[in-house]
Amino acid sequence: MPVSGVLGRLLEYWHTLPREAGAAMPRKCVLHPTDLHELLPRISLMKRIDRYDVQVSMIGTSQDALWQAPMAGINAFDLTTPNMRENTARLYEAILDQPSGVQMQETVRRRTGDSAEVESLYLPLADDDGTPTFIIGCSVYLKQPRYGRINDRLMLDHQKVSNLEFLDLGRGKPLVTFEKPAPRPRPEPETRWWDRFMPSRPRPGSDEYLDA
Repeated sequence: MPVSGVLGRLLEYWHTLPREAGAAMPRKCVLHPTDLHELLPRISLMKRIDRYDVQVSMIGTSQDALWQAPMAGINAFDLTTPNMRENTARLYEAILDQPSGVQMQETVRRRTGDSAEVESLYLPLADDDGTPTFIIGCSVYLKQPRYGRINDRLMLDHQKVSNLEFLDLGRGKPLVTFEKPAPRPRPEPETRWWDRFMPSRPRPGSDEYLDA
């Protein structure tokens, strides 16, 4: 999958960011929202607290001060079903600990509740101490919804990933084995209140007679 368009511009910007000598990634503090211009409404910022706690915030502002404010968002794992928690943890570890970039395509839920095909790019960032802590992400619709807006918030839960490719950022690509989620059991239909009025035996044929 070539990285192009909006995602390509983010990747180019990431490569131009200054970093300490020998550092594998730039620090978050060198980013400024005003540098991102039209990308800003599509940008998310994640902060790894621990393996199963990755806080997510949508940016969507032009004020540089927001980047220095405390993270205020939700845990990415709150959007993940139990059978995908380990795969999601391995994905974030690959981005930060290799480090590497990730480009993926997946089906997501829009704010309206509809589904859409989305392409995303995730890149690592370090904190002020140089520790790999942050992930900057950008997501775009593969096919823009008819009434979609550039800042339509996307619910990315990584449940239906159709394609995933790691990007070499100078330290190689990670060797990650993802678990195959067990199929979900088919839900049993709920009993409807009117079922109790339906006959429990088949309806008699036209040539059958019923006793009075």
